[in-house]
Amino acid sequence: MATAISRRAFSPLKAFLAALACLLALPGWALQVDVALADLSHPAFEATGIRMRFDAVRQGEAEIRIEKLLLAGVEYRALRLSCEDFYFDGRRLDCPTGQLRREDERGRKRPPLPFSFAWRDDGFIDFSLKDAEPLALSPLVKRLRGWNPTGRIDLHLQLAGGQRETARLELEVRDLAFASRDGTTTGSGISFDLVADAQRKGKGWEWDAYIEWPEGEFLMKPWRFPSGMRISASGSLTKEILDVDQARLDVDEVGAVTAGLRWDRERGALLSWGLVSEPIDLAAAMRAWLQPWLAGLGFPQWQSAGKVLFSAEGREEGLQRFFASLQGASLSDGTGYLALDGIDARIPWEAAAATEAEISVASGRFGDLPLGAFRIPLQLDGARARIDRLVAPLLDGRFEVDALYLQRAGKAWSAEFSGSIEGVSMPKLSRALKLPVMAGTMSAHVPRIAYENEVLRMDGAIGIEVFDGGIIVHQLRMHEPFSAQRRLLMDVTARGLDLGMLTRTFAFGSIEGRFDADLNELEMAGWTPQRFDARIASVEGDYPRVLSLGALKDITELGLPEEGKAIRGLPERSGLGLGYKRIGLGCKLRDGICELSGIPGKDQPDSVLIMEGSGMPSIDIIGYNRRIAWDALVARFREILAGRPGLVID
Repeated sequence: MATAISRRAFSPLKAFLAALACLLALPGWALQVDVALADLSHPAFEATGIRMRFDAVRQGEAEIRIEKLLLAGVEYRALRLSCEDFYFDGRRLDCPTGQLRREDERGRKRPPLPFSFAWRDDGFIDFSLKDAEPLALSPLVKRLRGWNPTGRIDLHLQLAGGQRETARLELEVRDLAFASRDGTTTGSGISFDLVADAQRKGKGWEWDAYIEWPEGEFLMKPWRFPSGMRISASGSLTKEILDVDQARLDVDEVGAVTAGLRWDRERGALLSWGLVSEPIDLAAAMRAWLQPWLAGLGFPQWQSAGKVLFSAEGREEGLQRFFASLQGASLSDGTGYLALDGIDARIPWEAAAATEAEISVASGRFGDLPLGAFRIPLQLDGARARIDRLVAPLLDGRFEVDALYLQRAGKAWSAEFSGSIEGVSMPKLSRALKLPVMAGTMSAHVPRIAYENEVLRMDGAIGIEVFDGGIIVHQLRMHEPFSAQRRLLMDVTARGLDLGMLTRTFAFGSIEGRFDADLNELEMAGWTPQRFDARIASVEGDYPRVLSLGALKDITELGLPEEGKAIRGLPERSGLGLGYKRIGLGCKLRDGICELSGIPGKDQPDSVLIMEGSGMPSIDIIGYNRRIAWDALVARFREILAGRPGLVID
């Protein structure tokens, strides 16, 4: 006997099933029952093409096929449920031991999903999974196999009908691991518990939920989230809108954030959102949340410490407002080149209005240079930021920013800077930079430095007065300035420097005279020279030209140990000097090798003339090794200077 029924409500179905239950109760009946339902609707789901078959003779076995199931807005097709220990009497349906699988080609290759199910005619539904493999959920979760999940899942869903419709979901996940096909989203060792309750209100539901995640790690590039999180949330749900009225996220060793949002379910769009934090550990927040986001915007790696409070609001079109507050914080770039300490700040930002931040810094460091306390007058306007007239103490002088602005276009940032260094003592500056002590005062003006496409470029030149002469730095460029792989390129021109002051400063014997120097196409990686064309030469004019015996010994020390033994054995005599006519030395650095050149027109195929002597006795300095390893030359120079303190020249 087979029977087919098509209804959109439960009441006709109830009448039919009640009549069927009476027939089955009559003695002597042996029926194979085939029930077809065109449509079945419930607040939790909709199903069409339902066919239920069970054998009244062999009680305890049943099969249910569903052509289409719509659950939580997701559509599933060709589902087959089989039950053991099946019971049905028209008012009650029990399937304590069941299996679910999809009847398409993919579904038949996957493990079935074990479940238990119970239904009552008053709207009660109970569905459970126990110790299920994640892959077995593929009939209910589309494209699950592409994630290659492993682990174990317990799930319990209970719906109660009547005048007060309620729903409760309990989910326990243990040792879950998964990975997307492109590897951008992965999880490992994840265990968490979810409990959610909902109650019907009008055409929608009011709900609350709690999640605790004590174990495992979740990666969604560029973010990496460790366990130790708890989320409590509440809101409402209709067919059109999901509202999260309040959600609180607690993260171990970081802090807590409260948030809310509105989601358009029909369009799959975030309509609005907002969040506000409690005091957050800045180092942990920067590392886990902000730095990955900043990296996506093109910002370099930063390190921080202290506490921060922040809030933000957004709409469908993007971020609308942001506010951050810092107290006693510190901030430094990932290379340790720039560091700021004792930061107090109030930073408001709005998409539709200009704002001004209040930022003060107790102390700082730029490279090896210490900075005193200063205030940052920061103006914000959409994707632009500007600083005017920043003055920071630098040693006994000051560092000034005439103007600095940053602007974002797409994911790239550009910047411009102009400023100066005024009245900085060279002795203090050289000590701070761990250089031999130099005399004088440094003042330099930077007309314009621009940053774009990860290149820092200076327009104009920086002039520095030192060693009774002048040094000009020009054509300065720096690639990736905020990374450890930064490359510095520049040209340096020096004119009329006092050679005596220079050599005495570096404790390298004593050479009296004046010289010019050119350093062209200098390229440095990580502050190590990679290539350059350098040349020094004595200048024309009437001035003393004297080389001390100590300087001569130091020059010979730069050669091989067996060279210049006779000169190194001479006793030094106070006041003894050797005259020279001119000096010329060049170095072309390529691939770690310095190719030497001497006085123009005096070089030989196997030697270079570095100094041409004059007077009595007349000594020429000749180099016979035209190719020298740069690292070896620097090492020899350091050996010569070891233990020789520089002199302060007034």
